[in-house]
Formats: sequence, C-alpha cells, structure tokens
Amino acid sequence: MSTIFLCVVLFVLFLVLRWIVRSLKLGKLSERYVFITGCDTGFGNMLAKRLDSLGMNVFAGCLTSKGLNDLDKATSGRLVAIPLDVTSEDSILKAYSEVKKKLPNGKGLWGVVNNAGVTGNGSPVEWQTVDNYRKCNDVNLYGMIHVTNVFLPLVRKAKGRIVNITSIMGRVALVSGPYVVSKYGAEGFCDCLRYQLYNCGVSVHIIEPGFFNTGIVNMESIEKSMRTSYDAMDNERKDFYGDQYIPQVMEDAKKGIGAIMSSDMYKVVDAYTHALTAVYPRARYVIGFDANVLFRLIWTLPEWISDRLVAAMFKFPTPAGQKKK
Repeated sequence: MSTIFLCVVLFVLFLVLRWIVRSLKLGKLSERYVFITGCDTGFGNMLAKRLDSLGMNVFAGCLTSKGLNDLDKATSGRLVAIPLDVTSEDSILKAYSEVKKKLPNGKGLWGVVNNAGVTGNGSPVEWQTVDNYRKCNDVNLYGMIHVTNVFLPLVRKAKGRIVNITSIMGRVALVSGPYVVSKYGAEGFCDCLRYQLYNCGVSVHIIEPGFFNTGIVNMESIEKSMRTSYDAMDNERKDFYGDQYIPQVMEDAKKGIGAIMSSDMYKVVDAYTHALTAVYPRARYVIGFDANVLFRLIWTLPEWISDRLVAAMFKFPTPAGQKKK
C-alpha cells in the first residue's frame, strides 16, 4: 500500500511540476514580432487581436480588403495588416518584403503562424477531381510550406518559433478527401521541419483542433460543393448514389458535427498564444473534447476495432445502387 501511495504522490507532484513549468511566460513581449496568415476571420483574426492586446508586434496577413480594414480599426497602431494570398508566390514575397522593411534593424521574427485554411470540396472521394485536391492543398499545405520557407531566415535570425495549424483530421480521416490529404501532408511537413530545425534554435509547434464553430465549417458551402460534384458525374455514378444521397449526408452531418462542434474558439487561440509566449511550449496541441477523447480513441485503437467504431458512430448513407443488391 505504501508503494502505491508513493507512486500516486510522485505522479501528482510530476503533474504539478509540469503545470508550473508550462505556465512560465516569456518577458519583453513588446520586443517580439509575429507574422500570422489568414487573419480576415476566425482563429487568425482572434489571435492577431489577442497578441496585440498582450503588447506584441503583429503582422497580420489578410486576403480581403475588408479583413484589412476591419483589423486595422479593431487593433492598436502596433499591428500592421498586410495583403496576403498564400496561394500566390508574388503575394508571399511582397508580404515578406513589407515585413522585412518594417522590422527594426537587426530584428528577426519571433514567430510565424500559418493559420490560413479552407475546407475544400466536401464530396465523397469518388466524386472528387484532382483539381479539388490541388485547390485545397494550395492553401492548407503548399501555402504553409511556401510561407514557411520564405520567412524562415527571419525566424532563424530571432531563434524564434513556427506555429502551424493542422487538424485532428490530420490523424483521423473522417471528412472529405482533399481536406484530409492536406492536413495529413501538413502534419508530415511540420514533423520534418521540427526534426531538421532542432539544432538551429528554431522550434516548430502544431495546433490540432477538433471541430470548432468557425466559418470554415459551413454546411451550405459543403452542400453546394457536393451538388456541383454530383452534377458533373456520369450517369452511371449518379444512378448508383441516387438523388437522396446528398440530403441524407447533410442531415447526418448536421446532427453529427453539431453534436461535437464547440463554440469555445478561445481554446484554440489560447493554444496559439501559449506556443508563442510560453518559455516551454508544447510540440503539439490537441484541442477540444472531441479531439482528446473521441478521436484520440479512434487513432489509438487497432484498425480492426476503430473501423467498426467509426462505422457505428458515423453512419454514412448507403448508396441507392448498393441497396438494390
């Protein structure tokens, strides 16, 4: 009994010590500069405002003029909103030039945050075109890679941090193919980057949210993309899936995603902030009850168990042609 008690005490002490260590914050935030992509809305917009309120110097990349103007009005003079399209090499290079010009002499970037992302086409894998994969990966993966490669010298100069958003769908393939492929790719890129920069003084951190109520999860947009893909298919495939397949998918998706989707978006912003301001940040942040319980269970169990679990919990409609058999 004494041995068990001692083990419990040591484990509790370990948890307390880890919490204390993780709570240590960096000083002189006003002397640190951070570049963030995807700041028009959602997590990027919230993070830009949060870091600005903490006194950090923020370069906020926005795709739209509305995003630029709104962020300028809502923040202090420290924040600089910059036009940015992560799918455009010219736009990324212009943003780099603007950031480098505005940095004080001898200063680098403490952080680069690759936050920009899109959902992509929400159709079943068989309905997807290669172009759908390209469009989604252009933002979620290639945009991340290109921004990182261009801005890395400035991060290395400050011995700073690269913080990239992926998704729990970079571990569990439960949504559309293009989105999942882009997130699996982003996970691999981040891991490669972290290993290779380990001895360069630059750290890499991954943000893995579950389902949160942001504009990226837009049911109307998903249904529209599915309808477009369905209409473009040949008659044989249309007959196999049937006219009722899309309404069934959307009904099930609204129930399933609605049941697990969280409105606590601040949790993701908290993770971003910790990765940028903690003395000892984590390499990976898994965020959300769904991500830490449900999806962690799915990716941990052997496939012969997890496949059955997914089939039971996430019931995909049976195509009309399959029912006939």
